[in-house]
Amino acid sequence: MRRSAWVLLAAVVTGSVSPAVAQPGPLAPVGGPPQVQPDYDPNLPPEPPRGTVAKSPANRPPNVLGPPVMGSPVGPADRDTQAEPVWGAPAPQRPTAPVVPASAASPAAPSGRRAALGAPVTAGAPVSAQRVEPASRTSYASTDADDAVNDLLTQRSPRRRPAPAGGRDTDVRPVGEGGPDDRPERASGKFGDRIGEALGSCTEWFKSDHAFDGFISPVTNPLLFEDPRALTEVRPIFMYQQIPGSQPDFNGGSVYYYGVQARLAVTDRLSFTFNKLAGITLSPGSASLYDGGTGFGELWLGPKYTFIRNEDTGTLLAGGVQFQIPVGSSNVFQNTGNLSVVPYVTYGQNFGRDFKFGGFNALVGTGYSFSTDDVRSDYYYLSAHLDMDVLNKHKFYPLVELNWLYYTNNGNGLPTGNEGRDLFNLGGQAKNSGLLTGAFGARYKITECAQVGAAFEFPLAGPRDMFQYRVTLDFILRY
Repeated sequence: MRRSAWVLLAAVVTGSVSPAVAQPGPLAPVGGPPQVQPDYDPNLPPEPPRGTVAKSPANRPPNVLGPPVMGSPVGPADRDTQAEPVWGAPAPQRPTAPVVPASAASPAAPSGRRAALGAPVTAGAPVSAQRVEPASRTSYASTDADDAVNDLLTQRSPRRRPAPAGGRDTDVRPVGEGGPDDRPERASGKFGDRIGEALGSCTEWFKSDHAFDGFISPVTNPLLFEDPRALTEVRPIFMYQQIPGSQPDFNGGSVYYYGVQARLAVTDRLSFTFNKLAGITLSPGSASLYDGGTGFGELWLGPKYTFIRNEDTGTLLAGGVQFQIPVGSSNVFQNTGNLSVVPYVTYGQNFGRDFKFGGFNALVGTGYSFSTDDVRSDYYYLSAHLDMDVLNKHKFYPLVELNWLYYTNNGNGLPTGNEGRDLFNLGGQAKNSGLLTGAFGARYKITECAQVGAAFEFPLAGPRDMFQYRVTLDFILRY
């Protein structure tokens, strides 16, 4: 019995000590390696690749967040998994990122997933912001049809077509029938535009009309014979005139004229002229009835308008009114009467421009001097000019000119039977008498802006009065 007890004790001790000796390290795991749980639900449909948009509603997860709000994009990790149906094993909970409203002071940090959009393109080319922005703006219908004043103005224009049925009149016509290519630049359809067009165009303020630079200004009879172009210039003039010795009132002698002309072109049609602003010296013969002397001349000025200026045919036609104001000195007969009004026209024509030796220019000017009282004499004048543009170089122009002045009414200024043509209005008894003179000379253009002219004038027919011959020199500074 005692032996049996010791055997049992030895068996118990041996069974408890042996495992501790045989296993010095940790026990081996049971059941295989641990399973790593994914960060997302594996039972959800797979996400589409980045950069693409799923087009099938079946591939889209249910929308549980409601309508999108302004802020950073919402990533899949930001979804509330508590509200989604669970398929399979539940995924571990992750903290939910707060939704930042659009009015937050600071923008939310970008999430791990965002959409990358480039600039809008049209046919492969970027679209500018100027084209995108106005597309969203509200356009308002034109109110021209409801504007009574605009309708009144446009319906008076003969160039405006009747409005098409059911549409607004665009006032566009085919080419050759008053279309855009035939229409002047001003044509807005209002009759007020015609007023501006009638006054002429102005590319630069007060610049001369240089479309007819092949022409030259006449040299003789410069106080009455006007150039038909609208010009801006200053023109000093010197004239020396010999008085016939047989003249009973002055018994010979001479006249010196030293003056300046000025012209101002407002447009290529409208201009203003200052024809006579000068000093005059009268030196009569020794047995003269008058002393003579030196003094200021009359003031002649007025507007001029070019009615026709055809560049294709080289044609010019202008008209104007000259006011002869006797504000000069009495010792040189520059204060006779009150006023004379001289309407005039002047015509210019270029021809023979294809002639190899040079083209020709012809000028004709005519007018009539009306006195506003019975002191000054009335007269009619006619002048003609012909020049040749040598070799069409626009440099040297030999010229010939004719001038005729005929008195139609007597004045009551001086008790004499003579008159002084363009230099003096004596108010004499010279009715039904006239003098025709001829001249030859030349004009040379240093440049278009600087020109010099000279001519010698002599009588051809009629009583000479105070005119034996005349030499005229001028110098033009033109803008």
